[in-house]
Amino acid sequence: MNTRRTPSRARPIVALAAAGMLAGCAGGGVGGPEGFELANIAESNIVPKSSPAQFVGAFARFCLDTAEADRPAALRGADYVPFAPVRAASRVRTFVVDDRRPAVMLWGGGNCAVAAEARTGQSARTARLIAERFPAARPVDPARIGPSIEAAWLSRPGGPVLATFRIVRPGMPSRHALAILNDS
Repeated sequence: MNTRRTPSRARPIVALAAAGMLAGCAGGGVGGPEGFELANIAESNIVPKSSPAQFVGAFARFCLDTAEADRPAALRGADYVPFAPVRAASRVRTFVVDDRRPAVMLWGGGNCAVAAEARTGQSARTARLIAERFPAARPVDPARIGPSIEAAWLSRPGGPVLATFRIVRPGMPSRHALAILNDS
């Protein structure tokens, strides 16, 4: 991988990080009944303070165990609703739910991520999940994946990259995300 520019598979997640991970809601630009539901969502639940179990559980369920084509239906079946991207040009489809489960983001090539406010135990639980689900995973230099990447693992030779990133903004709670990045 070229270390001087962000690989294409990481660009959407990096763009999302730069946009502040779903800052503000106001219905998210979604119309109809879901627009009303989004308008009533507690701002703290857009990117909530998920427990470590909820954080990795949502990642396993929607990003690892559900086929790419089935993810939107699975998310809707779990009471998530689509949230319009922060930027119209974004290719990221974000789904949120009005409770403490993490936001889920999907974009081309089977890429998938979950995001929540940082909470104790998330990093340890993430490391355990990766060790259990990807026993052949090997750490890679996060700088090779993109800016804001905290840790990264190559799942297997030629396989997807698993990555975590953290967004720290002055005066705001930090946010944590876990993604599976496929070539796109």
